[in-house]
Amino acid sequence: MIKKCTGCGIILQAEDINKEGYTENIDNELCLRCFKLKNYGEYKAVTLNNKDYTDILNSIPKDALVVYLTSLLNINLEYINKFNNVILVLTKKDLLPKSVQDYKLINYISNITNNYLDIEITSSIKNYNLDSLLNKIKKYNKSNKEIYFVGMTNSGKSTLINKLIKNYTDKQLEVTTSLYPSTTLNKIEINLDNLKIIDTPGLLNEGSILNSLSLKEIKKITPKKEIKPRSYQLKGKGSLVIEDYIRLDYYTNNNITIYIANNLNITKMTHNNPKLKECKKITFNLEKDKDIVIEDLCFIKFTKKGKVDIYTKYDINIYERNNLI
Repeated sequence: MIKKCTGCGIILQAEDINKEGYTENIDNELCLRCFKLKNYGEYKAVTLNNKDYTDILNSIPKDALVVYLTSLLNINLEYINKFNNVILVLTKKDLLPKSVQDYKLINYISNITNNYLDIEITSSIKNYNLDSLLNKIKKYNKSNKEIYFVGMTNSGKSTLINKLIKNYTDKQLEVTTSLYPSTTLNKIEINLDNLKIIDTPGLLNEGSILNSLSLKEIKKITPKKEIKPRSYQLKGKGSLVIEDYIRLDYYTNNNITIYIANNLNITKMTHNNPKLKECKKITFNLEKDKDIVIEDLCFIKFTKKGKVDIYTKYDINIYERNNLI
């Protein structure tokens, strides 16, 4: 009988400690990797690549109901058009300032994609809109088939599933969650209130800064509480440096707001300061009302036109978009 780890979905085996799915006793519910991650916070990297994950996505039936999750801190809809029946879930609302209204976020998303049956904004930590989400899943699950949860790594997918299990069942099952990328390794089947939910592995975001950081640094840069935006009235030329991660050089007056983990330090300096100047440079000639997004680190809101240079030693995605907030 094939048995899967209830934490990550990998097939359990007790023969080779160096292979994925190893457990000391085949009767255990968790593989050794998930056991250590859950109980001791020890993380072991995996060797799966995006092809492994996309193969799993390609196995999802075309008529299946898909709950597609993306974090409001790092909106990524790269794979949403692969599916025909989507409930789009915007997660981690608790990390944005309370002043940010739901309807504005929904309007923003609707200008990017209309490939969804319905949309929900949630916070697993605050139990925000989880009743509403479950009702929408039941409403659109007309064929009574499997419901697939899909999202990028660190979209909050497994955390939300765990909260649904806790709120709406009496089961002790818990999907393994972590700040670290690629916690779920294979599909996990969960029975929830007469629904059959399939948790799929989080898709690797190859442009994320998380791929380049140590576990200690990942913990450091990941927001855990409501972000307190930091606003700057920029005058003339100067630089802002976010610790050792990013340098931003500006050349004209502008008003900016940075949305980033509250514990990270931002330092003002002159262009003459050499810090990070030797790193890769990306230049933006921004129109008014644009954001610059640094994948899984922060986003920076600009209100005026202007040239901006971004320096970083990391191979990460940095791009502009219309203001989210």
